[in-house]
Amino acid sequence: MCAFSFPPRMLLNLLLGGALLRVFGLWVHPLWLDEGATWSWCVRESWGETIYAEANHPPAWWIVTRLWIGAFGDTEASLRTPAALLGILTIFLAWLLGRRLLDPAHHPRRGGFQSGIDGGEGARLALWLAGFVAVSTYFTEYAQEARMYAALIAEAIGLSLLYLRWLDKNDKLSLVAYALLAAIALHTQYFAIWILAGHGVHALWLWKRTRGTDGPVAIRPFVIANLAAGLLFVPWLVFMVRNYEGISTGDPFNPFSRLFYVIWRIGIGPGIVVVDRPRLEEGIDAVVREEWLFAAVTCLLWLGALLSGLLRLRRMPGVWAFVMATVAVPIVLLLLVFPFFPLIHERYLVFLAPTLWLVAVLGAFRAPGFLRPLLVGGLLVISAVGLVAYHGANDQLVAADVRQPLGERGMVARSYENPPDDPLRVLHHGHPFGKEPWRQARAFVDELSQEGDMVLLHPEYLYLVWDYYDRGRRERILLPREALPPEEIAARWGARLDNASRVFLVLSHEETEDPDHYFKALRTVLAKRWVETGMTRFQAVRPILFNRSWGVRVAIFNRR
Repeated sequence: MCAFSFPPRMLLNLLLGGALLRVFGLWVHPLWLDEGATWSWCVRESWGETIYAEANHPPAWWIVTRLWIGAFGDTEASLRTPAALLGILTIFLAWLLGRRLLDPAHHPRRGGFQSGIDGGEGARLALWLAGFVAVSTYFTEYAQEARMYAALIAEAIGLSLLYLRWLDKNDKLSLVAYALLAAIALHTQYFAIWILAGHGVHALWLWKRTRGTDGPVAIRPFVIANLAAGLLFVPWLVFMVRNYEGISTGDPFNPFSRLFYVIWRIGIGPGIVVVDRPRLEEGIDAVVREEWLFAAVTCLLWLGALLSGLLRLRRMPGVWAFVMATVAVPIVLLLLVFPFFPLIHERYLVFLAPTLWLVAVLGAFRAPGFLRPLLVGGLLVISAVGLVAYHGANDQLVAADVRQPLGERGMVARSYENPPDDPLRVLHHGHPFGKEPWRQARAFVDELSQEGDMVLLHPEYLYLVWDYYDRGRRERILLPREALPPEEIAARWGARLDNASRVFLVLSHEETEDPDHYFKALRTVLAKRWVETGMTRFQAVRPILFNRSWGVRVAIFNRR
């Protein structure tokens, strides 16, 4: 194969294209619940309240976001911009990782990596990897979310690059930088520990394999670097152990099927075969029946490229060992702790995405015969369709035809759905990508309410995102996660509800066994108390679903 190299301009073009995709639409979708938590922690009165807002997540992202919105404001786009900038950086880092692992001219001099000349093929593959990362909606989604996952992806690649640099140069500077970045990563997201574990197992394997040879890999310096990172994390670890509240994991699930779903989603992104609230309630079997073609084709093409990549890696011993350690070790550890911490979720495993895409690109472009155009074309098609499905989605919701009465106002829709004339329905079948429609739900309440009306939120933590949109305009009551009986509701809040002419109950992520428990309980409480205070007519409007992502429901209790 003749020598060939891309000019630096190609990488700049990829960075520019990826930047546009990450910036475009930052403002389109409302914040979802966890993004609301980011805002809520970062606008507290003191820095201490921000840093120690919660123990379930470490504080690095709250610090970054507070600094950012202090300078640029707290619009939805501004809140998401730090993640977008890190998403752009990830494209460049992915190129560096691809060049280091796929181009023999840049392989580390230690660790069993093969050096030599490959006619520029490795350099081309590194640019292809950067290109797929640039257009992948999986990476773009987290680059457009006001959470720490874009940072974790960038940190994961950065740690791998520093580790491989140490293998190449055997210098102290690489390990010092590794220790500092490892400490930052641990303060970004607890699952950074799996990244360090993968590198640690690989270093231990190299140490045992090279003992007694002319070029041994000493394990002690790397252990010291990790210990230094751990010591820097100890102060926060003490706080976390004392205050950790646990994370809701939902209903029991099969870890292997969930892991398969995560790996599949890394390849196809969030816009194809969207799993939203109605689909989850309907059941996965119904989703597969409706989307079997997209699911089957994307699964075959993506997993085919991954399998081909694993086969190609067997001919690259050094790269094979590194990839297996950085992918297999975190997965094995997750499965081992699953009985105690069932946290197999795509957000917690984002750090696997760059390496899996590297394997897929390698497998597609080095596949033999007719498989090469099939797999390369498959990755291109998946990426293109994913871009259309993701960036073509908007936050528009229209009133459904079926309506219900709302006092003197006339009628109100039973639900707000994706427009029936949406041209992208051929891709999403009425289930487009989107975040929780808090902006629309709040506007609906704003349209129907007046001074003195009351808003109740269930579960109580919905205030994290509701307050971002409502900004204290209405008095609110936070209903606890557990199902309180009507008598308890009346005893706690009855006096505050007596004078309201209209009460709105906002529901999402309900934690009661019956999702409508609080609607039924409030209907009982208000009917009784409002009659006692001279009400002439009482009406309860069943929860109206704003159907996007997990969805938001708003019930209305009318006094007039």
